[in-house]
Amino acid sequence: PSRPPPTDNLPSSARRWPWPLEDYRIVRRFGPDDRGTLQPMLLATQAGMQATAVAPGDVRFAGSMRQLGQVVIVHHPDNLQSVYALCAELLVEEGTQVASGDALCEIGLNRNGRHDLLFDLRQGGNPIDPRRVLK
Repeated sequence: PSRPPPTDNLPSSARRWPWPLEDYRIVRRFGPDDRGTLQPMLLATQAGMQATAVAPGDVRFAGSMRQLGQVVIVHHPDNLQSVYALCAELLVEEGTQVASGDALCEIGLNRNGRHDLLFDLRQGGNPIDPRRVLK
């Protein structure tokens, strides 16, 4: 019997995507925290910045989520999803088709005094390290 492909294998469509922010600093890398809980990447940026789509896709969610604030989830080909959270203002609606580089949300000031974007990439619902896909 054939085995499913390892989760380490990414589709060829997931190569060299642009970062979701023009000007950013990685505040927290993707990976487990001190307690072993897997954490998504956290990017700090400047006031007035907008998060942009890292690849073409369909906006499947644009709304509020507890503890994540305003969130945009984009579904891409090959069962890939990109998640943009801690947004201050949404610039897209559910059902919108987006191209790579389209503005999705404005980044707001959070409780720690920074303008942060929580960014996550998933394949089939499983988290993947964005540094494997972004150029």
